[in-house]
Amino acid sequence: MPDVILARIRSIVRNLLRRERIEQDLDDELRAALDLLIDEHRRRGLSAPEARRAGLIQLGGLESIKGQVRDARVGAFLDTLLQDLRHAARLLVRSPLFTLTAVLSLAIGIGATTTIFTVVNGLLLRSAVGVAGPDRLVDIARLKRQGGPSIDPISYPDYLEVRKRATTLDGVYGYQLELQPASLRVRDTGAERVYAGVVTTNYFQVLGVPAAVGRTFGASDPEEAGASPIAVLSHRFWTRRFDSDPAVVGRTVYLNGYPLTVAGVAPEAFLGMTVVAPDLWIPTSMVAALNAENGARQLTARGAGWLMLGGRLKPGVSRAQASAEISAIGETIAKEFPVSYDFIVPALAPPDPAFIWNAVAASPIPYGLRVPVAGFLALLMSIVSVVLFIACANLAGVLLARGVVRRREIALRSAIGAGRARVMRQLLTETVLLFALGGAVGLIAARGMTSLLVLLLPAFPLPVNLSVPLDRQVVMFSLALSFVAAVFCGLAPALHASRTDVVSALKDDAQAPMDRLRLRNAFVVAQVAFSLLLVITAAILVRDVDRVTTIDRGFDPRQVDVAAVNLSMAGYNAVSGSAFARQLIERVRALPGVEVATLTDRQPGPGMMIMGGLSVPGVSPPPGQQYFYPNWSIVDSGYFSTLRIPLIEGRDFSDADRDDAQKVAIIGETAARRFFPGRSALGQVVNIHTGLLSMPNLPSTPLVVVGVVRDLRSASNLPAPLALYVPMGQRYVSGITILARRAGPSVAEDIRTLVASMNPNLPALSAQTLESAQSGPVETQLRVAAVIAGGVGVVGTLLAAMGIYGVTAYTVARRTREIGIRLSLGAGRAAVIGMILRQGMTLVGVGLAIGLTLGAGVARVLTAQRFGITAPTVMTFLAATVVFVAVALLACYAPLRRATRISAMTALRYE
Repeated sequence: MPDVILARIRSIVRNLLRRERIEQDLDDELRAALDLLIDEHRRRGLSAPEARRAGLIQLGGLESIKGQVRDARVGAFLDTLLQDLRHAARLLVRSPLFTLTAVLSLAIGIGATTTIFTVVNGLLLRSAVGVAGPDRLVDIARLKRQGGPSIDPISYPDYLEVRKRATTLDGVYGYQLELQPASLRVRDTGAERVYAGVVTTNYFQVLGVPAAVGRTFGASDPEEAGASPIAVLSHRFWTRRFDSDPAVVGRTVYLNGYPLTVAGVAPEAFLGMTVVAPDLWIPTSMVAALNAENGARQLTARGAGWLMLGGRLKPGVSRAQASAEISAIGETIAKEFPVSYDFIVPALAPPDPAFIWNAVAASPIPYGLRVPVAGFLALLMSIVSVVLFIACANLAGVLLARGVVRRREIALRSAIGAGRARVMRQLLTETVLLFALGGAVGLIAARGMTSLLVLLLPAFPLPVNLSVPLDRQVVMFSLALSFVAAVFCGLAPALHASRTDVVSALKDDAQAPMDRLRLRNAFVVAQVAFSLLLVITAAILVRDVDRVTTIDRGFDPRQVDVAAVNLSMAGYNAVSGSAFARQLIERVRALPGVEVATLTDRQPGPGMMIMGGLSVPGVSPPPGQQYFYPNWSIVDSGYFSTLRIPLIEGRDFSDADRDDAQKVAIIGETAARRFFPGRSALGQVVNIHTGLLSMPNLPSTPLVVVGVVRDLRSASNLPAPLALYVPMGQRYVSGITILARRAGPSVAEDIRTLVASMNPNLPALSAQTLESAQSGPVETQLRVAAVIAGGVGVVGTLLAAMGIYGVTAYTVARRTREIGIRLSLGAGRAAVIGMILRQGMTLVGVGLAIGLTLGAGVARVLTAQRFGITAPTVMTFLAATVVFVAVALLACYAPLRRATRISAMTALRYE
């Protein structure tokens, strides 16, 4: 068998590289065969001319025989393909304007689609980088039995149980999903803000990540609290902060004042297992360095979920087998340790009733976030795929028109013996070559489009590993997309062109068949419909971007600077931290240009902070819940005046609301109506309950309501949550946010300088305007989708205008003689314009009707998803239709102008 294969390969190479010699041998063989036939006929008594004629008849057409021999030759397909490619290349070079227009339109469609796939590949499909055997890694997730995935983290004791019981996994590791900001100081240098990743001691070992310098964590490092004061630096941070000095291994650095020894440096390719990229990693035993208040409890509390888990499959074990075992382990843990993860589940409910455990493929996006991320990327992919479809429809229409021009050429090919399949293959080869050029240019354009898409994203508060490379998967996707689109686009024109009637096509006055015109008109209708769909989608998204950026959220973010600082980074405790916070806000208020300033635990906006349950005497919580769960905010005096939140009744917090005074609270208007209907909330008492909320009979602390304020709303305009404000003087938090309303330019730099002067061990603040800080996930998604939809909507409209122009111009050219005769017989120019417009705008009208129907359907789909999109108004559809009609009329202008200038003499000489 190998000898046969080698012989065929040698034959293919010989047939391709020694074509002239083979053709000469074929000529010699046919000439020898003809000579033998002539000699035989001469012996039968025929003359030389008669013998030659009889020999040729008996042998058959020489060229036909040569063609049959070439088709039967090994490698004949490649030879024919090369001929088709050379012919196609000559035709494309001969029509540079057509080639350039087609390649650019295809490049835009293919490039845009490839760009979105590049992001999909980087976030959802790409294996982890810098780890050994990434295909054997799994994420261990807790999935909701109903309602989709959950991103609820797992407690450290439960991690230990899973690691001990799992037999199908070759190691189970854990990591904290959120990076922790920290203060890093080396010797006597100033403090620097870094972001630390907390991981289990076997993290690098299970992932198979060796150290670039020094060592990583390992089995020899103890797991008891505070027992492994070591750190592993990321290669990027090591290069930036320590100039790639290998002597950093063994040195002591101070993380939030805790001394840690640098054990090693991670390899350059490894940035972690998610899209966030830590500056350094510390073991779970040192979590107290980042959370002095609750760090020790995190290692012992089974109800405190904070770790995401992953593992490596053992050889020969499938993901399904591991999932079955992990699910069983999860059920066992829930039964043996009946602690509810979800605080809204009553304490007497069955253990862990809502979740199952599973092992899923590892990805840079945590499992619970993959569905919304995939949904958003699917929306973008759908938008850009429409513009690719429009480009294909436009090109298909042009190819049909070119088929009319080439009818005589194709008829001649058929007349001299070319079969229909051969003609179709030649025409498809031309289309595939055109799409290959468009795909190559689109792949190059995708690099720039990907960079542009990343620039549209807001600045991330954390270091990220947003890697979207044009790797092999992206290239293969682009090639496959180009080939499929080429076949889709070129098949109909090739089928119609190959059905050319030889006799009618060779006549000078032959017209294109009506079915070909109908097909081209159908492509134009499709272009109009999908282009209008893009315009409507863009209008919906742009309108919603404007809506979410101008919505009344209940506070005024204009002229407010926001800066965040974590006092635990400099080793402050509750007593010293409270004193520092009071001094800090007093000095911020004294800065030039600051009208009013305050402190809070976080900036206002979407998101819930629940630090305990709440009960109200005489008011029952919702069914199935033990407490009310309001949105907590810890604020200082001046918070409401800084944000211009109206005080409905009562008073603001004051400096007198300290820890040794009566505990007080301010509530939102929705909470006031819910808790105290028909009466004033002032002076009423609410009780807060802190601790493990699933446990019954928690101790309570009474709070006296001293004020009611207007509710804050999120950008998605959802109903306002129950709001509870407590004074910072009565509840200490180490992470504080400064809000400063200014009269003039930004004071962010002054605040940075002030904090550094007060304590050089506090790293530089992250400061920005409150307006820019309000861009959450919904706003970001809408802004990116609106920009992309707007861009491809413009491109789709231009392509549709080209299609309308093409079909109108073709109509004018086809009816030139008729138009000239009509004008010479006295028909007015208005009648001619009406005749041409009637045909062109009829197609536009049909396309608009289909597009409006599709737009209404897409609007329903978008508003049904969790993209923060509201239902469009009739004006949205009307405005999009008017814009498109104007574009269509503009596209018809040049052909109409030409039609009105046709004379009878010109028309009679035209064909």
